[in-house]
Amino acid sequence: MGIFDERVVVITGAARGLGRDYARYFAQDGASVVLADVKDTAAAAAEVAAASPSGAHCRGLAVDVTSRASVEAMARQVREEFGRLDVLINNAGLWRGLADAKLLNCPDEIWDAAWGVNVTGSLRCFQAAVPLMAERGWGRIVNISSMASRSGSDAYGLTKSTVENMTRGMAKEAGPFGVTVNCIAPGISAFEAAGSQLANADAVVAGNVIKRFGTSRDLYAAMTYLCQPSGDWVTGQVLRVDGGAGLA
Repeated sequence: MGIFDERVVVITGAARGLGRDYARYFAQDGASVVLADVKDTAAAAAEVAAASPSGAHCRGLAVDVTSRASVEAMARQVREEFGRLDVLINNAGLWRGLADAKLLNCPDEIWDAAWGVNVTGSLRCFQAAVPLMAERGWGRIVNISSMASRSGSDAYGLTKSTVENMTRGMAKEAGPFGVTVNCIAPGISAFEAAGSQLANADAVVAGNVIKRFGTSRDLYAAMTYLCQPSGDWVTGQVLRVDGGAGLA
């Protein structure tokens, strides 16, 4: 028996990277998983299904989280195919290059894209998910922030601090329907470090109390706590999963 047997989980930004890893872990723990991404999800969905010992039902959907119509279409497809939605992981986000987008000279297209995906995208998915969850009186939503939320000096950090504040508002509105909304703020993961070809990797690790990069497993462990019955009375919170970044 898996800890997420009979649960239906939607993960945005799941075509690759951390999102694909989260999908694989949920499937391995028994969930039916919808991999939603603006990129092609067919290969990712097939990989996740193949990695599941129980042959979990995995579905890839093309979704643009900045589009209300696209997100609402996703919700309709989930309802038609699965009849329910239990967990939403708001993972879709833009981050590459955004830390260099300082406020004085941030190009409009970068600013608009960052807010459109990281903030509006999370809101759109929340708005589409809560009515489905409310039908059963139970649901879990996990937003993804970042250790960068502590900084107000670049476009990325500002979008993520907004996600954290928005999480509290979402929790207040969704709570009466039996839905909790929380947020995970990761430190720099091994995937992100490799993908960005991080030049100061040693310095980043040195700034952590736990001297390593984070892994997708570290972040999934936090998600499982928030999405299992153990998290029933936890909502509106930001859980920093960052190896003690900034404390060393």
